[in-house]
Amino acid sequence: MAGLKKTWNKYTEGWLGSIIYLVLGFVIAYLFNMGLGFAFNTDTPVVAVFSDSMVPTFFRGDMILVYGHDEINVGDIIVFDVPDRRYPIIHRVHDMNEFITTKGDHNSNIDTWKTKKEDIHGKAILKIPLLGWVKILFVEITGLA
Repeated sequence: MAGLKKTWNKYTEGWLGSIIYLVLGFVIAYLFNMGLGFAFNTDTPVVAVFSDSMVPTFFRGDMILVYGHDEINVGDIIVFDVPDRRYPIIHRVHDMNEFITTKGDHNSNIDTWKTKKEDIHGKAILKIPLLGWVKILFVEITGLA
């Protein structure tokens, strides 16, 4: 065991250690996200709020946990994809007919896109304030979504 610790310390010092810890951090985050996705029955278990369209319910920088759910009702807050956005939208269900119409709590108008059930990742179940800033800053710095 002492030999293993000595080898680990040798490779995790200096610039090489920084790279190893960075890669290890990404791998752990990815595996954690996959585990949450399995547990919450969704392909998108964690999302960051990128705008103020849901104020006062959610604020920019909040992190939202999402639970995949087949039963969607008017008033539920859902996470869904729209064709012209690189990241999921988090809005409240306004009406349900042929399509699901949504609206941000802070917006005065109903959203123009028409959402289908297959576009929905799930319902918002838990808000963690400010933690979403990690993803927002990463996306803004790297340009990745």
